[in-house]
Amino acid sequence: MRAVRFHQVGPPEVLRVEEVAEPLAPPPGFATVEVHASGVNFADTERRRGLYLADGSFPVISGFEGAGIISACADQSLLGRRVAFLAPGSAAESCQVELARLLPLPDSLSFIEGAAFPVQALTAWHVLHTVARVRAGERVVVTAAAGGVGLLAVQLARLAGAHVTGVVSSAEKEAAVREAGASVVVRSSQLGEVRGVDVLLDSVGRDVFEAGFAMLRPFGRWVTFGTSSGAPPAFSSERLLDESLTVSGWWLRTPHPPEAWQRGVDEVVRLLATRQLRLRISTLPLERAAEAHRALEGRTSIGKLVLTLR
Repeated sequence: MRAVRFHQVGPPEVLRVEEVAEPLAPPPGFATVEVHASGVNFADTERRRGLYLADGSFPVISGFEGAGIISACADQSLLGRRVAFLAPGSAAESCQVELARLLPLPDSLSFIEGAAFPVQALTAWHVLHTVARVRAGERVVVTAAAGGVGLLAVQLARLAGAHVTGVVSSAEKEAAVREAGASVVVRSSQLGEVRGVDVLLDSVGRDVFEAGFAMLRPFGRWVTFGTSSGAPPAFSSERLLDESLTVSGWWLRTPHPPEAWQRGVDEVVRLLATRQLRLRISTLPLERAAEAHRALEGRTSIGKLVLTLR
């Protein structure tokens, strides 16, 4: 089968499409998925650079999410089922997936749409609802608002009745974030002027650190789920006391209470299937995976990048 692999850390050019052995028969609790499309995330670029889930073993098949058809499983009733999924090594024509990480893919959603939502839509939903517990009427700021998570977080916050401010780096991105439903859009250079915020959803990290504390109102909640500009500096918990602030983290790989995880999956799939939540997707063939990585690292992409395999 074809797979996007890298044999050492480095720039996007280390990515290669290679012929590799197909997965063995899936062990109990797993299924093999014939992959039709694979999502690309900033975390993929960090893994390739040795900054994320780096265990020193090579070669590595890229990717963390995808969509396709179950081709092998001990549970015969699952064979032939269309699914989205979360699993390492998704940028390949076949991928083994834990049964618990298989997600329903309604017939109304394409394989490309199925590959576009698992990481980013579930991230947006959980940072808003599981961690921040956003309420109607609150003011929410979303950094990197034109990215895959950002555009979905803007929409989900609006659906929850919040007033949304999106942070972007260009005029083209500003238009996309306004279209997603942000009532206010500011450039990254203006972030220090924002005040009176109830919820800050941040995937940028270091470059937002000082502005983040300044913008939150008393009892404000800051949810961090990425550090694309680098890790923020350490700070004392005393910095939270005067304004009674909360700083929380969230990671997709953290084991969630089953009911919280399932609620997120059910809500995201429902909103996508009914087109209340819309994906902005750009596609590239598998052979152009390095180009997708360059676009993410160069901050030139808007929305979601998906690699097509079939």
